[in-house]
Formats: sequence, structure tokens, C-alpha cells
Amino acid sequence: MTTRHATQTRARASRIGVRPADEVESVYRTLAAEAGRAPAPAPGRGDVREGAGEPTWGDIAPGRTGPGAEPSDAVSEGAADAYRWALAREERGPVTGAPAREVPDLWRLTAEADAAAVLLDDPVCPPEKRAYVRGVHDALAWLCGQSDEHAV
Repeated sequence: MTTRHATQTRARASRIGVRPADEVESVYRTLAAEAGRAPAPAPGRGDVREGAGEPTWGDIAPGRTGPGAEPSDAVSEGAADAYRWALAREERGPVTGAPAREVPDLWRLTAEADAAAVLLDDPVCPPEKRAYVRGVHDALAWLCGQSDEHAV
């Protein structure tokens, strides 16, 4: 009996989770444009951002108002980071920091979404972190087929 393993590389993935890679790319570019950020270049089309790593929760969105208010940009930032990681343009998961050099498979995407869900259920999670993690979770839930609507 022969088993064939499909290896997904940064440049050749046809699907990310259950979604077509072209659709994920389009959603990411739209989100980045709406946020006024330049999207991270696709592998082979430019340099991947240097120094990218886990987010600094206090610097996610300076636009928050009032005690306990969720920052308006943090959800978009979380979703953008999740899409960027899923497109293999970030080497670390947006919540766990788990390393990934290729397009994450459905198992890794789901594990990262589950980690986000745990943080969302944490009653002492700070509002700015909760908003960011909600963006990550919503984006990954869509990629994993757990939601029909893409994040933000």
C-alpha cells in the first residue's frame, strides 16, 4: 500500500484550511487596505516583515476610550495577523506563537483557533487583548469552515 503525502509550500498552497487560497488572499488584501496598512508581500514577491512576532497587547490599538472599552482597530489587527500567518507570511501563530514555516494545515489552524477561544472565555482577559483575539478567532474560524462569514 502506498501513501502519498501532499506537501503544501508557501507558494503552492491551493487551499488554506477549507478556503481557496486566492479567496483568503483577497480577503486579507481588502482588510489590509481598509486598515490603511500595506499587506505583507507574498513569498517570492518581496521580503517578509522583519522582527514580526507576538503582538504587544498594549500597543495594538491606541484608539480605545473609557475603562474596559475594546479598541476598535484591535479586531481588524487580529484578523489581519491571522490571515497573514495562514498565508505563511508570519512564522509564528498570532495567539500561541507556535512556529510554522509553511501554510498551516487545518489541524494547526484549528489549534490556533481553539487557543483563541480559550482566551476569549477567560474572564480576566484585558479588553484590548480580547478584541485582538476575537479578530484572530473569527478569521481562523472562517478558514477552518466553522463560520460562513470571514472576519471583519
